[in-house]
Amino acid sequence: AYVAEGLAGLRIIDISTPSEPNELGFYDTEGKAYSVAVSDDYAFVADGSDGMRVIDVSNPSVPEEVGAYDTGGEARGIAVNGNYVYVADLTGGLRVIDVSTPSDPQEVGSYDTNGNAVDIAVSGNYAYIADGTAGLRIIDVSTPSDPQEVGYYTRSWAFLYVAVSGNHAFVTEQNGLLRKIDVS
Repeated sequence: AYVAEGLAGLRIIDISTPSEPNELGFYDTEGKAYSVAVSDDYAFVADGSDGMRVIDVSNPSVPEEVGAYDTGGEARGIAVNGNYVYVADLTGGLRVIDVSTPSDPQEVGSYDTNGNAVDIAVSGNYAYIADGTAGLRIIDVSTPSDPQEVGYYTRSWAFLYVAVSGNHAFVTEQNGLLRKIDVS
């Protein structure tokens, strides 16, 4: 299990015996680790005002930072799909970063969501952003260099977290409610 633990950075936990989890390693990131996404041998960490960090986790006992990207805002949520990392960058909206060379990540696209982008999930060609009081924003990322909003859903409470499964987005609101939204 890979855990973003705030000021304690990235924690790597062996959960092969669920009743006895054991920390294998950790990497203390520069900022405040809000979220982590893992692909192959890399963990991508949304590290607050220190942007996105790329951590090589091929040896979980000794994780090592191999790259970083300053998103310009406050990286809060993160998702990875193929060679792209998608960052919910608070007031900076969506940032699309090419990580095909993990040691040299490059931003290829962005979209200002107009809210406070705090969490993100990616499924297929769409990024789903929990955008605070601006609700759930649905962004077409099929062309990573030109992301475009294709839909949204709002309520009276701020949306804080999002997950997607099939044709449904699940969002938690500031008031503690969980909403299931049909995004087909």
